[in-house]
Amino acid sequence: MYKIHEQPESDPATGLPIAVMLLSVAAIAIYLVVGAEILSDKGGQGTVYLPKLEAESSS
Repeated sequence: MYKIHEQPESDPATGLPIAVMLLSVAAIAIYLVVGAEILSDKGGQGTVYLPKLEAESSS
């Protein structure tokens, strides 16, 4: 099973935590850039159509 008298790891690997951190930062940056592009869409402005008014007849 486990040996309690063994020394803890003296040189732990840091590759995985750094990779997870960098991927998280990249994902957040991509999310913010895509969101900014969607919100700043200048060409997609809506068009407002007013109702046609009929001329009043003076009978």
